[in-house]
Amino acid sequence: MSSSSATTSAFFSLDTAALERETEVLSEQPITFEQIWNETHKKVSNGWIRQNGYKRICLQFPDDYLPHSNAISTCLKTALASEECKVFILADTTYGSCCVDEIAAAHVEADSVIHFGNACRSKASRLPVLYLYPELPLEVPAMLKQLGTLQPECGEREVCIYFDIGYQHLYEQQEQQEPTEGEDTLYSQIREVLLPKKLHIEVYPPPAEDCAETKTAENASSGDRICVFVGADNQRFANLSLTTTALQWYILDGATATLSKKNPLTAQYIRRRYYYIEKCKDAQTLGLIVATLSAVGYLDVVTRLQTMAKSRGIKTQLISVGRINPAKLANFLEIDCFVLIGCAFNNMYNSKEYYKPIVSVFEAEMALNPAWHMKYPEAYVTDFKQLLPEGRSFLPFDKNAVQAQDVSLVSGRIRGGTDSDETVETASDNTVATQAKMALMTTSTGLSFEDRTWQGLDPALGQTEPAKLQQGLSGIPIKYSHD
Repeated sequence: MSSSSATTSAFFSLDTAALERETEVLSEQPITFEQIWNETHKKVSNGWIRQNGYKRICLQFPDDYLPHSNAISTCLKTALASEECKVFILADTTYGSCCVDEIAAAHVEADSVIHFGNACRSKASRLPVLYLYPELPLEVPAMLKQLGTLQPECGEREVCIYFDIGYQHLYEQQEQQEPTEGEDTLYSQIREVLLPKKLHIEVYPPPAEDCAETKTAENASSGDRICVFVGADNQRFANLSLTTTALQWYILDGATATLSKKNPLTAQYIRRRYYYIEKCKDAQTLGLIVATLSAVGYLDVVTRLQTMAKSRGIKTQLISVGRINPAKLANFLEIDCFVLIGCAFNNMYNSKEYYKPIVSVFEAEMALNPAWHMKYPEAYVTDFKQLLPEGRSFLPFDKNAVQAQDVSLVSGRIRGGTDSDETVETASDNTVATQAKMALMTTSTGLSFEDRTWQGLDPALGQTEPAKLQQGLSGIPIKYSHD
């Protein structure tokens, strides 16, 4: 491509670019209509709507489910024709497909939401939600054969088997059916091939939030277990494996029936995250990105972060930009580090593509709360509710414990913070001189939000002559009709 054409392409794109652009597909394998909408899905959704008397139902789909959304909506309308229900389709979610978009549902005055596909199961605060997962095929004999190779390692140890959302139907069918005498259940078959000291079979995400918190707390307390995730190497596995301590993690890919060893908490990952924590300590301005409007407790987390940052003399700015990307966050030049306040599946961004680092609420807590100083966590915390007073990972914040000065491990400079209105320093003649708080603090950009001004166009009413009417341009910007 010549330099002139490359320069021109920076200012416009071809008119076919929007049609050729690929959507972001989050699923690990192609999804068929039968896998996301079968007789079981119909029975569960119809019964849920009729039992609760809902009249305005929103169907929320991820991008790769949208080709089947109209057929599912039509099928549901036909089944509920006698109930006088209205069904709406939610396509473009504000923050992520795993979160229930209660804001969009409120625009059509919906009284319920049926959520399809990947779900974080964050507790919704406004509307009742029904989660429908796909039913992906899995050859149980092939799975048992692969698990049999782990028998020498699993013998006399505690073993946990987690089923991803696409394979939960296998476990649920076993739970709902009463085993006949002499019949092998999924639990007994897995136990027979592994011969563990203790066996747990669970689904992830768990069906209830209370159950999720209890199991996560139990899992975090045991590090001598073998864990197997039946699914793919996706965001759900990353979230589960980071928050659950284990001697060894394995992924059993249901699509290919292959077993692979995986440990997410590598030394390189830990070093990278602690580097971002140090950058958060060095920041003079923190950007608090609100990436959820439905998860319970996000306002309490915002208040807590603002209080801790103020005690260190760090400014905070509250930001809501929808689904984040590098271009959006590049507009905030004054911010040195961002804190993403989102659901458990939406707060683990790789900051390599961004101009400034992005940390989770847990990492910001470790940076700003002195109670976490020199304390290594037992497990990573992705659910910010666990850092609040009711959570299992809560540590009280004492502003008096904040060090007046410490040394940055990144820049080697001395940094300090205090929540008092003035800082004091001792002069050479042993007198105490006062200095305004942050009077000497400077930023790399020299800008701050309060210093910004903006002035629109001056209408100059009555001071200009009216313009004459004339023929305007027609066509598209890159090729007008008169050219």
